[in-house]
Amino acid sequence: MNWPAFHHEAMATTFAIVIADHPRDYARQAAAAAFRELDRLESELSRYVESSDIARANRLAAGETISIGEDALHVLLIAADASLATDRAFDTAYASERLPHQPADAPLFTLDPAAHTLTSHTARLHLDLGAVGKGYALDCMAAQLREWAITTACLQSGGSTALTLAAPAGHTGWPIGIGEDVTHRMLTLTDIALSGSGIAVQGAHLIDPRTGAPSPRATRTWALAPTAALSDALSTAFFIFSEEEIAAFCAAHPEIGGASAGSSTQLNVHGALARYPATASV
Repeated sequence: MNWPAFHHEAMATTFAIVIADHPRDYARQAAAAAFRELDRLESELSRYVESSDIARANRLAAGETISIGEDALHVLLIAADASLATDRAFDTAYASERLPHQPADAPLFTLDPAAHTLTSHTARLHLDLGAVGKGYALDCMAAQLREWAITTACLQSGGSTALTLAAPAGHTGWPIGIGEDVTHRMLTLTDIALSGSGIAVQGAHLIDPRTGAPSPRATRTWALAPTAALSDALSTAFFIFSEEEIAAFCAAHPEIGGASAGSSTQLNVHGALARYPATASV
């Protein structure tokens, strides 16, 4: 598989695009267009860019409202849906400071999609798109590649999320790894996203929004979903979930797959992921 690969630093990680079945020069131009889209999204979604919609939202006082752009609105709506579906195991505003006597289940902010506005309902809003923004960026980059008539590609963000498009000519899909150590397996994926979450890189950084405590899980989790943004969000929620909760969620959502490294020798697989044959790594 000697296809051209292109890399770009953004959102505090390295993004990669592998493009098959196209001349290298054309693939390079298409990848450059996708990376320009990535840079644009970072300027609008990163909480570290003072002028971004997210940074501006994080400076709001309780009751204040700002207008936000299409991308910020879209990714926050995706995040809100994921939060609702996972009973707040995923929550982009989990680190916000609540008002005195504010109920634990009271919304910390609200969106008005028709008006493109966001209103803060807390003492200090703290939105962090780190567990959904990179996936959303991959989805937007893939859309940019399609505008260049490129449909055979694999996009990745920092090795944690992969978004596969159509399989290259002569292949059944893109090889994507799952599992750890002796449980590591290669899956062959097309037109779907797979994301993983864990503590190996940043330590015990994943907080359970429902309790405020770090997740007790010490092994990685993975989520398979139709979009990279959703797989990104769900892999984080699955890291918070118990094994039983992961299995129940996948059973209730047939399009979703989940997995966790139960131990150094055990890989638990649920839902749609079980339908993909795995090849042991050598």
